Amino acid sequence: MNIRKVLGVDQSLNCTGVCLHTIKTTYGKNCNEEKHEYKYWMIPSKPTKKMLAFKHPCLIIEPYNRKTGTDYISKEIAKSFNIYDICDILSTIIVTEKPDALCIEGIAYGNTGSASLVDLAGLNYCIRMLSIRYGLELMIASPTSLKKMATGNGGATKDEMVWAWKKCDYNIKDINDIKVDDLADAFFLSKYDDTYNKILSESADKANKKN
Repeated sequence: MNIRKVLGVDQSLNCTGVCLHTIKTTYGKNCNEEKHEYKYWMIPSKPTKKMLAFKHPCLIIEPYNRKTGTDYISKEIAKSFNIYDICDILSTIIVTEKPDALCIEGIAYGNTGSASLVDLAGLNYCIRMLSIRYGLELMIASPTSLKKMATGNGGATKDEMVWAWKKCDYNIKDINDIKVDDLADAFFLSKYDDTYNKILSESADKANKKN
């Protein structure tokens, strides 16, 4: 049996979604059999009472204490601590679950000029550094390709992503009372393996043809 674990991380300072996709492949004489298992985490900054009270066997909620500031300097320092706290929780997940690869969404530059884009980019690159620190294979999914993989539409809405997610993982079909679009994105990031390898293969073919 071969076991591969891919950690999909949908980064956000408000609520980071995480999905661990475990693929167990059993090799037989006539055919190979794959079994897929999923485990989820939410890392919210301001969990609601409903979220804290929510219980589900496939989902762990790990809130972090989001810091704020009163002036420019204290606000910037607070952001650094917030990113550190999120990455600290992710580090614990990585050490405990021992994934082979980590997939994260690339930065959507369509929001250029937005202050939140700068903060998100900081978190994005810190998560990438975690993959290097722990020796994980790193995959980067463009927002458009992720949505197209999930729904067939590169401009899919959050509701469409959630709908596609619940069609794929029946164990979470009853998660309706809390915000779940972060989990939906994390789920498809954890399944980006085949798409990513195909993209790399096509890029290599194009490069070879040019040479």
